[in-house]
Amino acid sequence: MSTMKTLEILDLYDLNTRKLTVPEMAKRLNQPQSTVYRQVRMLKEKGYLMDEHDGGYRLGYKFLKFSKIVSMDTNITVVSYPLMQELTEKTGETSLLMVSSDLQCICLAAANSSESIKVSAEVGQIFPLYGGASAKSLLAFLNEDIVNQLFAKNIVKKHTEKTILDIDELKKDLSEIRDKGYAFTVGEIDEDVASYGVPIYNYNNRVIASLSIVGPSERLLAKKREDILRDLEATRDRIQEYL
Repeated sequence: MSTMKTLEILDLYDLNTRKLTVPEMAKRLNQPQSTVYRQVRMLKEKGYLMDEHDGGYRLGYKFLKFSKIVSMDTNITVVSYPLMQELTEKTGETSLLMVSSDLQCICLAAANSSESIKVSAEVGQIFPLYGGASAKSLLAFLNEDIVNQLFAKNIVKKHTEKTILDIDELKKDLSEIRDKGYAFTVGEIDEDVASYGVPIYNYNNRVIASLSIVGPSERLLAKKREDILRDLEATRDRIQEYL
């Protein structure tokens, strides 16, 4: 059964089209009714569609679960951004909120520094999951199988001389990050870029995101590590109060 054809059924629904019969779906998709019925039956069994008992189908309650997940991600962004702006003002460096997805790291929010020389990021920007404190403060708290997948799928590649390319060395580094509770890197993905990162926990004590400070290595290294970590962890703790 084609995954694409199954997704096309779900794409038929919108605010104006909230109920469809199998014949209606088949006509819109230009597919045999028998084929559409098999796909609809599978979607119903999985909870993505529900039968109205009059021949029509609506989106199922499974989407309420997904809606809640998206809502949670949106909430963390709304909660975090004002606090990230304060953090950036205190440190003078860019602060980033990251989440992991499909063996990558994605920027949910960025409060960019006002310095003329700075490291900037955009919402939605994708970063490697295996390098830099922003990503590694996430990766360290994910299932170790994620690390194995990164290497098995040849995702890990050299960006600079400091990129860790050995799986055992990376696992050791991630173990040290777990012990310390924070990540610190210099030049692993981009030359002359340093970063500090800490994990963000939800109410179930599960790591769901990372908060980091990123800046030119020469300037960031000149600042006291204790001061950066104090401000970074204090901001993280304030964010967690809402999660």
